[in-house]
Parts: sequence; C-alpha cells; structure tokens
Amino acid sequence: MNDSDLIRGLLNQQTSAINYFVNSYQQLVYVLAVKMTNNKEVAEEITQDVMIKCIEKIGQFKQASKLKTWVYTVAKREVLNYIRINKLETTQLTENETFNPSSEEVELQLNNEDIKSVISKTFNQLSLELKELLTLFYLQELSLKEIAVITELSEANVRVKLFRAREGFKKVLSKKDISLLNQLRYD
Repeated sequence: MNDSDLIRGLLNQQTSAINYFVNSYQQLVYVLAVKMTNNKEVAEEITQDVMIKCIEKIGQFKQASKLKTWVYTVAKREVLNYIRINKLETTQLTENETFNPSSEEVELQLNNEDIKSVISKTFNQLSLELKELLTLFYLQELSLKEIAVITELSEANVRVKLFRAREGFKKVLSKKDISLLNQLRYD
C-alpha cells in the first residue's frame, strides 16, 4: 500500500488501513523511543501514544515529506515531551566535550561482556541528540535529508553530528580489534 492510499484509508478510518499503518510503523517508533529513553516499558507506552496520535491527526499531514518522516517527527516530539515532563535523566555532552573512557574501562568491558553489551553501554553514554541521529541513520536507515526534516537540522549539521557520534564510538571500540568498525555506514 502506498502512502497516499494509506492516508486516504486512515482518513476514512478503514480498519485495514489502521492495521497496516500500525504494523508498518509501530516497530520503527518503538526502536526510536527505546533508544532515546533506554526504557522498554516507557517506549511501549510512547509507541502506543504515537500510533493513536498519528491516526487521529493524519488530516494534519501535509504530504510535504514521506509519511515515515512525519511519523518519526511525531514520535520524536512525544519522546522529548515524555523526557521533559517526567524529568528523565539523560546524558548531555557539550560541543567541546568528548566521550573518552579510560583504556582500563574499555579493557574490562571487552573482557567481561559481549560486544553487543559494550555497544549498548557506549550508545547510552551519548547525548539524546546523538542517540536519535544514530538510531535514525543506522537502525531505521533514513537518508540525511529525511533526518534533517525530522530533527529540523540542516543536512550538513546532521552529517557533522553523525561523524562526531561515530568518532565517539571509534574511540571506545578501536582500542580493541573489532570488525564492527569496518561495518559502519558512512553515507
């Protein structure tokens, strides 16, 4: 089903369109929410709220971008609102601050945990903004242009911030020979 047919179905409150919409976008919203909040239960709650809000507000979608981009924009705002209202702790790095754990910390992590766990811990130490960008780019495989629309940043700024996030990962992961670094997508 293409976006225009789906939108028409949602506007007409067709059960098949609603089911298709939820099945198509629920996982995408959930991944973004869990990565930004680091809490599965909260992410599930936010995902439900976003699905309902998108279905109710589909008439406000201007079709200036893809439906997926609009859904992510709604999801991002809901996550940020939840974080703000519930005063969740997030790690915020300033522009000049870098994430650089000691080599002993990295050695200990790599010796005691699997790679997935190390990546997860590294990811969780990034700022909320960098988490969002990495999630959109790597997990959801959105283009720089789509990410720029969602984040309201310029494409150049998105590219720079993605570079910084990758460099933060490199500093931690490159201390050991990890083939994952060779798999990073640099589009």
